[in-house]
Amino acid sequence: MSNSIIDLSGKVVVITGASGIQGPEHVKLLKHAGAKVVATDIKDAEIILDVTSQESIKKATALILNQYGRIDVLVNNAGATGKSAGDWNQIIKVNLTGTYLCCQIIGAAMNPPTGGGSIINISSIYGLVGPDWSLYENAEYSGKPMGVAAGYAASKGGVIALTKYFASLYAPKIRVNCVTPGGIFDNQPENFVKKYLAKTMLGRMAKKSEVSGTILYLASDLSSYVSGANLVIDGGLTAKA
Repeated sequence: MSNSIIDLSGKVVVITGASGIQGPEHVKLLKHAGAKVVATDIKDAEIILDVTSQESIKKATALILNQYGRIDVLVNNAGATGKSAGDWNQIIKVNLTGTYLCCQIIGAAMNPPTGGGSIINISSIYGLVGPDWSLYENAEYSGKPMGVAAGYAASKGGVIALTKYFASLYAPKIRVNCVTPGGIFDNQPENFVKKYLAKTMLGRMAKKSEVSGTILYLASDLSSYVSGANLVIDGGLTAKA
């Protein structure tokens, strides 16, 4: 039983891409709130789930329902970034088609006993605005030049539209919302971070826990009247002239 005002005790939460950069933080916070968290990914996870494969999603869904009896919350966290034009098909396949398939297949299997199901999709500020290319000049991350692939921007814009579509389709049984983060600090190069901070109202990048906190809110009953929404977590970047 959680001592927090946000209590997910007894709720079964499925997270895709749980082994990625953000996934472990989401898992930790949701478990702390009392949820039964099912971590899925294409490898190194409790249940193997490939978001680009209908067969894999159906198999994983059946395993989860067999083990836990139901699914209350789905967090579509799996994603691909890509760095070149050649990555277009793979990025779209993971970010957009993958989100669609999970909303369609897992969403159809969600049937919380008392209602109140929640699907949470993950977009990006680059689904809302174009990149400021000056941020990426002479910036490398993990030994590679930094940048934003066109497929990433297109897929994340599509995720916002899919969110509204499924919110309408699944109402009133399941709420569907979107979280749109800005830059999340992960030891990026100093020259990039300095320029990025100047673009935000709060003068810093997001902490991983701050994105997870928004997911926790949307998974909980505190957001019971929120559906079809896109919550932008960017320190005011997209609101700044």
